[in-house]
Amino acid sequence: MLEAGVENLLKSAFNAVLPSFLMIFTGFVYGKVFKNVGIDLFTKVATWLMAPVITYAFVNDYTPEYEILLKFAFGFFLMFVISFVSSKLHPGDREIIFTGNVYVNSGYLGYPVLLALWGEPGLALGVVYSFVNVLFGSTLLPAFISGRLEIRNIFKLPFIYAMAVGWLFGKLGISYRQLPNGVLSYFMWLKEMAIPFLLFQVGLAIARIEFNREDLKTYALVSLERLVVIPMIMFSLTLLMNMSNTLRLNSLESKVFILECAMPIGVNSVVVVSAFKRDAAGKAGISVALSTLLSLLTLPLWAVLLEKVWK
Repeated sequence: MLEAGVENLLKSAFNAVLPSFLMIFTGFVYGKVFKNVGIDLFTKVATWLMAPVITYAFVNDYTPEYEILLKFAFGFFLMFVISFVSSKLHPGDREIIFTGNVYVNSGYLGYPVLLALWGEPGLALGVVYSFVNVLFGSTLLPAFISGRLEIRNIFKLPFIYAMAVGWLFGKLGISYRQLPNGVLSYFMWLKEMAIPFLLFQVGLAIARIEFNREDLKTYALVSLERLVVIPMIMFSLTLLMNMSNTLRLNSLESKVFILECAMPIGVNSVVVVSAFKRDAAGKAGISVALSTLLSLLTLPLWAVLLEKVWK
């Protein structure tokens, strides 16, 4: 029974991660083939159109309730603090490590994995986690990315405005799905192409840098922290949180929270790094690709552990 369960988890994780990795690889190939063509326009479209569109649509579709939102936000805040402290220990790659540990692929990679493992109830909780992820990634992360609190950095990323408007309209019951058919079709086109475009743009960014063996330590460190170390710490902290009546998460909430904390680096991390340290965008992109590939191995292992702890 256990072997069959592990096999199913492996298949679910593989099928969820593989499309993202292949899209990044496709961007990489085209970036190498057309290496003399600039990619600044792609970067601007990703930052000023695609990221805001997908952020607005996600927040507007799944506006979270307050109680579970506060619990997940508290847990995510702990992860944010741990990531910030860890990044200070690596000044040379601080932006990449900090951003990679905070901005996880909790949505378009997390959603299919959660749906396969725990059905729609698990997916609904994943939406709450993703809201918190975007909230922190759009506010506190830009504010602290320079190593100290800089409020003005928050307003340099356009998807913070998209998130605010999407949340407000969601609470007011105003959905973009109420748009006239023609406009709605146009918006849905943008929404559906946003994630593939962002992944493709990551591949282009990777193609623009020469792989340096000296940077291998950085890639290994980022992937290790994101996929193993940070989730282990959050696993322990969740057990402590569950000893409190106020912060206690039920079994499904605990499993979803920790598995989302174990997701690979999100594509938006490259957008954030590009906005504040453009020369590090390529390294950030390689970190996204590598952590996504390695998550094929780590996510099933985490899922098995969580099932054994919270049956």
